[in-house]
Amino acid sequence: MDVWAVRRLACRKVHRLIFQRIILVKIDVQNVVAEHFSRIHRAALVLSGNPWDADDLAQETFLAFARQVDRFEQRSSVYTYLYGILLNLDRRERRRSYIHQHKLKVLWDHEPAQQKTVPAAELRIEVAEWKKSLWAWVDKLPDGQRQVLVLRFSEGLKYEEIADAMNCPLGTVKSRIFHGLNSLRQMLEEEHEIKQRLTEFINEDLSNAV
Repeated sequence: MDVWAVRRLACRKVHRLIFQRIILVKIDVQNVVAEHFSRIHRAALVLSGNPWDADDLAQETFLAFARQVDRFEQRSSVYTYLYGILLNLDRRERRRSYIHQHKLKVLWDHEPAQQKTVPAAELRIEVAEWKKSLWAWVDKLPDGQRQVLVLRFSEGLKYEEIADAMNCPLGTVKSRIFHGLNSLRQMLEEEHEIKQRLTEFINEDLSNAV
C-alpha cells in the first residue's frame, strides 16, 4: 500500500470518527433519563436491598453517563451501557461498604437519643420485604454471580445483553448463571434443612414438656 493510500484510509477513519462524535453529541441525556431511570432504579434496588442506596446508585449512574456520553460508541444499546455503569458503581460501593457501615455506626452511637433519625415506616417495610425475598439470598453470592442473576432474572436481559453490560464473553455469563443458580439452590436446601431440624427440635421439646 502506497503513502497516498495510507493517507486516504486515515482520512476516512478520521471522518468516520468525527461523524460518530456528531451523532453522539445529539444524544439527549434528559430523554435517556426519562426512558430508562425506572428500570435502572429497580435494578439498583435489587442490588443494594434498600431504597436509599438505590436512589444514590441510580442517580450516580446517570450522572456518570452524562459525563462520558461522548465515549458511548453505540456498539450496544443505551440501557445495557447504563447497566454496565450501574454494575461498576455497585462493585465500588460494595468495596466501601465496611467503612461506610462503620462510620454510620459511630455517628449513630454518638447521636443523642432524642435526635436520632429513624427511616420512614414505608421504607423500613420495603427493606424488610427485600430481606424476606429470594434476592436476599442472591446477595450472598460473589459479585459476578450476584450481578448476572439480577440482570437475568430481575431485569430480564438476554445473555448477549448481559455480556455487553458486564463487558465479558458470553461463555462467562452462562458459567456465572450456572454456578450462581447452583450455589443458590445449595443455600436454600441448607436453609430448609436447618428450619426442618429446628421445627423437629421444637416439637420434640414441646412434647416432652407436656
